[in-house]
Amino acid sequence: MTARADVKRRIRGLYGIADAQASGGDPVRMAAWLLEGGCRVVQLRCKGWRSDDILVAARQLRALCDAQQATLIINDWPEIAVAAAADGVHVGQLDADAKTARRIVGADRIVGRSTNDPEQVRYALRGADYLAYGPVYATTHLSRPKTVHGVAALASARAIIPAEVPLVAIGGITAERVVAVRHAGADAWAVIGAVASAADPVGAVRALVRAGG
Repeated sequence: MTARADVKRRIRGLYGIADAQASGGDPVRMAAWLLEGGCRVVQLRCKGWRSDDILVAARQLRALCDAQQATLIINDWPEIAVAAAADGVHVGQLDADAKTARRIVGADRIVGRSTNDPEQVRYALRGADYLAYGPVYATTHLSRPKTVHGVAALASARAIIPAEVPLVAIGGITAERVVAVRHAGADAWAVIGAVASAADPVGAVRALVRAGG
């Protein structure tokens, strides 16, 4: 697994998801907003896209992230993470498991895993470098229906996750809710809609960064 200290340093604060659907088909533009506003962890998420098209976008994001010394994570596709020289991959419950992703990306890249209940958390800890837990709040940006658990469940997840493993809160996070998820033990807070739907996306990113203190 990737060195825990390095993952803890990289996966913290605002975790911006450059989502193809939410961005109107332009996740690279959304990533640019995230980086301009001060976000330093960006995930490329292109559900339903051809792998060749995802790779083109991933390589564009690699250049943008390099300019800001930001961490680039690819959603779903460990092979694309390798081909684009990304820093890691994030896999959901219906994707390859963390151990399979690790075999593809190697020991030096980050592997993240989505979780939605304590059993999934315990299983993911066997191979993932960080865990995302949610949805904490209701959100429309889901690949499939999931139970909304709230901040109490987020805190319960934190209690069974070792301190050195970053926990990313996901689902319905806004600047006003960052304090609550931080108090529950989240190291990072992932967002899509709070940026994609904002009248001033860069300003929204800055507010989300500031909310973390």
